[in-house]
Amino acid sequence: MQFDTSSLWIYLYLPNLQLNIQQSHAEQLSAADEQTKNQETAAQIVYHPKLNQVVQLNAQAQKLGIKKGMGLASASIICSHLVVSEYKETIAIQALQELANQLYLVTSDIVIDEPSGVFLRAQNMLRLYGNLTQYWQVIQEVINKQGYDVYYASAYSVNVAKLIAKHEQRYMGDDKKHILQQLQQCSLVLTDIDKKDIEKLQRIGIKSIADLFDQPLSAFASRVSKFSLQIMSELRGESAAKLRFYQPPQRYEHYLELLYDVELTARLLPVIRKCLHALEAYLLVRNGLALSIHITLFQREHEPITQVINSALPIYKSAHWLEIIALRFEKLALSSGVYGITIQCEKIEQADGCESDFFSEKSTHVAAMTLLSRLKAKLGEQQVKLMQYQDDYRPECCTQLLTKAVDKDPNRAIHRTSNSVTKPHFLDRPGFLLKAPIPLNAKVSVIDGPERIASGWWDNHEVQRDYFLAESHQGQQMWIFRTVDDNWFVHGYFI
Repeated sequence: MQFDTSSLWIYLYLPNLQLNIQQSHAEQLSAADEQTKNQETAAQIVYHPKLNQVVQLNAQAQKLGIKKGMGLASASIICSHLVVSEYKETIAIQALQELANQLYLVTSDIVIDEPSGVFLRAQNMLRLYGNLTQYWQVIQEVINKQGYDVYYASAYSVNVAKLIAKHEQRYMGDDKKHILQQLQQCSLVLTDIDKKDIEKLQRIGIKSIADLFDQPLSAFASRVSKFSLQIMSELRGESAAKLRFYQPPQRYEHYLELLYDVELTARLLPVIRKCLHALEAYLLVRNGLALSIHITLFQREHEPITQVINSALPIYKSAHWLEIIALRFEKLALSSGVYGITIQCEKIEQADGCESDFFSEKSTHVAAMTLLSRLKAKLGEQQVKLMQYQDDYRPECCTQLLTKAVDKDPNRAIHRTSNSVTKPHFLDRPGFLLKAPIPLNAKVSVIDGPERIASGWWDNHEVQRDYFLAESHQGQQMWIFRTVDDNWFVHGYFI
């Protein structure tokens, strides 16, 4: 889609994404390990093997004299204990998508510029926030939570904003004269113009943006490619860029590669917490809830372990998910160190917008579902069973234990059970029903009855009984019945 050149744009330049992510994960892992809490941060670089260059480095590496563009051999000579990570573009792209998910809560038009930038169209948000300063404060709050190194610039052209920000500037304003001054100080090398065309321009004396603007665009038509000519036109503000707005994905999947192998599940929980925060933001944007998530732990020397984490109640908050995961991980044994984690959410349910009254039983139901989720995580899916009401007058057949194989909707089962106990013919039932009737061997006094139950002729389990409410000499009330053979049995006790 093409935009007019009068719109104000902001470009966020994040040159150290992979390094920032790894440092954040290292801090979370060290927070869980008492031995590494007070250790000094080591010099760390991100190395691009194809370019044979250092592309990202932390402050400790800079103090030692390591610079961007330096080869791995030269960097290793300067520092023998250097921490080296291989550059992976997928990590940066995934981080940009997560940042876009967070920004999507406060701004509308977002464009991801892979692999290290994000465009924000600020013009149509100024009416909502009042002015550019207030709008930028909201954007900054989102960025600061991520802890990324960011440079930024605003301009009335996407390429101008990008070029100023890539010169590691932090400029936010809407003064066109000042934006032009910033632009003219920029170098051609950092533009999106083709590298070969930049060399051609430098041969004819065009070495800066100011030199480029001194000549008409038609003077370069026969010297550079159409792509480079389009970039020049966009920098001049004579044409607009074609960009595609960001849309949150329909399916959530997040892969996280750890800085080093982790062999204890307890030390994985701080890292998983950060991943769940990203999932929470994703669900919040969509007003969605999840019943199940998949966590895959990639082991260094063994097959990956996939854990399906289920919740009896649809939830989205990271704290609630982490409680269930912690219970599940208590009995999880790792065969070797974990170097990567993937969290997937296949199905999302829409949050119910209905409001209940103050005296509703919603809180009680939520507590029951929370308890059910924790029990399943702690004991296992097969070990937790639910009781479901069956339309049968025979006492031993009116309830059924649900296993995982048939328990596809525990919410419905519990609702149905709670609603069924209010039926009139269950008001005089005992609170404790025996699994099987036992013979009546003591003298009792009949208080109420009889109630005849004759049923089950259709499934070869026919019963014909007369039930009575009786009381023993000790005052214990019980539910007894008499068969057609005049035999007496106890079927339950009132408690």
